[in-house]
Amino acid sequence: MKTKATLILSIVLLLFPLMTKAQNDSSYMKEFDQYKEDLYRNYNSFLDQAYSDFEAFLAQAWTEYQAVAGQTKAYSGRKPSTVPALTTESGIIDINAPAFDDSLPMLEEHQENRNAVFNYGIDPAGSVNFSFYGNSITFDVPNSLRIEARGIKEKSIANYYAAMCKNDPDHVVQHQLDQAVNQMGLNEWGYFILLRDLSKTLFNDIDQRVLFTFYMLHSHGFKVRLGRGSKSDRLLLLLAIDNSKEVYSETFFRINGYKYYIVYGNGLKKESIYSYDEKADQSGLKEIRLDFNKALSIAACDKKRRLHLAKADLDIEIPYSTAHLRYYDEIPTTVFPVYFKTPIAREAETVLAEAFASLGKRYNKVQMVDIMLNFVQTAFAYKIDEQQFGREKYFFPEEVIGLPYSDCEDRSALFAWLVSRFVGYDVVGVLYNDHLATAVCFGNDAQIRGESVDFGGKRYVVCDPTYSNAPIGTIMPKYANTSYEIVKIN
Repeated sequence: MKTKATLILSIVLLLFPLMTKAQNDSSYMKEFDQYKEDLYRNYNSFLDQAYSDFEAFLAQAWTEYQAVAGQTKAYSGRKPSTVPALTTESGIIDINAPAFDDSLPMLEEHQENRNAVFNYGIDPAGSVNFSFYGNSITFDVPNSLRIEARGIKEKSIANYYAAMCKNDPDHVVQHQLDQAVNQMGLNEWGYFILLRDLSKTLFNDIDQRVLFTFYMLHSHGFKVRLGRGSKSDRLLLLLAIDNSKEVYSETFFRINGYKYYIVYGNGLKKESIYSYDEKADQSGLKEIRLDFNKALSIAACDKKRRLHLAKADLDIEIPYSTAHLRYYDEIPTTVFPVYFKTPIAREAETVLAEAFASLGKRYNKVQMVDIMLNFVQTAFAYKIDEQQFGREKYFFPEEVIGLPYSDCEDRSALFAWLVSRFVGYDVVGVLYNDHLATAVCFGNDAQIRGESVDFGGKRYVVCDPTYSNAPIGTIMPKYANTSYEIVKIN
């Protein structure tokens, strides 16, 4: 609701210079100035009414909602603790195909990452400093926004929300959040993490932290709710996390047709909650997305891992950022395409681009895919998540580089990203009941024999990043003639 009104106002103001070019007489300008004044007044009145309506919902007696257990993982079976391997690699595929050099996409302009002090403050008197994955962050938070609610019952929370709305006409913190998220390449989950960490600096009491985070997210346009534990009687923060995607192993509450997940509060107990009327959810508010639009850039790559490209007989040192690994680990586990499409740190991307550009002088596109496949198969030790973490965890590509072990979906994500990023071929996932492989569409570039799947009217040749030394077109014997599901990436 607020978003739509803001958009209308922005369009009118953007059109204003064009209108003045066509109409320069003073009477028209006077009339338009009055119109603009009325528009601002009506807009502010609209917001005041919207805030007032929401405050009324908060003040009403809250209703009890029951928790629903989320799906635990994408697999129907348990992943194997060990996987087969061919004893010797097959050698680089001998095939005619387009040259690799012609397909290499241009890298985005490289910006040197560094461990930096991010200062988003405006008024030094209101500045607050906190640590964000090792970086020093400074925000300006006016004292008028550091107020505390007098209790956590309905009326007290409604009064708190009303006071925050009154004291926040310029949305100072929200503007700083936008800057920080953009500069560090965070996804929308980063809005919540930034606010959570900021709230810990501002308030000692967990309920006050939850309230501050709730207000900032809600006023920023995100679909967020407050809940109060039926047993703990403490506040909980609930986020609608991209309902178009599954979020695994997380309890949720279905309110007004949306899944809300508990992300912040006292102990995150799995209990029923009390929350306000479903009608308070506005259609204009957006869900938190987990996808990344660009490479993460929280901090410089502070470590390197030496890895071997066996088929090219080449050792490379790939940098990675431990700050990035900590951030990725806090993102809720979600569907495979999110991981397959997320880029690695730009420093690491540059190292790989240089290595592949050098190899591309000797090998064609299909041969480069062959080298990449064998690299992912052989350079990393295999261990399933339950053995490594005691839980299911899907890796982003940079995590595969930085963590000691990985399993099938992790390697598939890294391989898919390498092929799509540096060769330009389309890749899909091939999901069996307890295993994930990939398949590559070579199109008319080469006639490749071997196992394949059909998708969207195209032939995709199976490439299994977990079947060590297996050439393109080879699947593990266990999965021959078994059912599978295609996982679309793009």
